[in-house]
Amino acid sequence: MHELHLMKQIVKAVETGLSETGEAKLSVVRLKVSAFSHLLTHDHATLQTTFGLAAQGTKAEGAMLEIIAIPGNAWCPECKSDTAVTGLNDTCSACGGPVIAGPEQPEVVLHEVVVQG
Repeated sequence: MHELHLMKQIVKAVETGLSETGEAKLSVVRLKVSAFSHLLTHDHATLQTTFGLAAQGTKAEGAMLEIIAIPGNAWCPECKSDTAVTGLNDTCSACGGPVIAGPEQPEVVLHEVVVQG
């Protein structure tokens, strides 16, 4: 399951970032997720469960996962224009044609972690 592998990478990054916080308790992990990411096709409960599995036995255990969807840039080969998309199946806002993902954008970015002192 690709999602579990990705969540394990996120947990690893969180733990690395928290290495200097001592015993602070992590409460929230916020991710910015590109509109082109397949993660947005999953419901939040599934992603939270997968994150919970990946976080077992780590400093991230018990933390809530928040997803911030980020629009992506795309190009329409039919009308040769740039357009913004908010989902994998979006079409060109000008002509309704299929779009191609724009310049490389990261699929997922660890945006913020919230700890309790």
